[in-house]
Order: sequence, then C-alpha cells, then structure tokens
Amino acid sequence: MKVVEGNFGKKEGTASIPSSEFLSRFAIKALDHEEQGKKVKVAVIMYEDGEMFEVASNEQYPDGVFMLLHMAANAIINETLGVTQ
Repeated sequence: MKVVEGNFGKKEGTASIPSSEFLSRFAIKALDHEEQGKKVKVAVIMYEDGEMFEVASNEQYPDGVFMLLHMAANAIINETLGVTQ
C-alpha cells in the first residue's frame, strides 16, 4: 500500500495540494478501478481548524466506515515511521 504524500511535518516554502485537486485525482483513480469492475469503498474526512469536521463514505455500514478510517490511520502511521518502505 502506498500512502499519498501529504505535507506531514510541512517544510518552509513548500506548497500544499489544494483539496479540490487532491479529490479530483482520487476521483480519476476511482474511475479507473470502476472501469476494471472493482467496487472500491471510500471514506473522506474534511476539516478546517477550529470550524468543521465532516466524514463521508460510500460504505453503508458504520463498522465498514470505521474499518476504512482505522486502516488509513495505520497506513499513515506506518508510512511516517518508515515501516512500509
């Protein structure tokens, strides 16, 4: 599994990826999977510091959404620690 690089530990002078561009690229990737007949499950989290926190998913069961979010959190931790290289 490859975690998409975010700016964890953001360095001076580096630009972040706009949310709309990030989601557009994932939409293209999802379309590629769907064209291959794969039924991909997706969970998206959006937040703004001090204002909003939204979770959306095409998974219909709360346990499935929790599993997706938990897997993503572990992937990020492992990638940050260099475990998945």
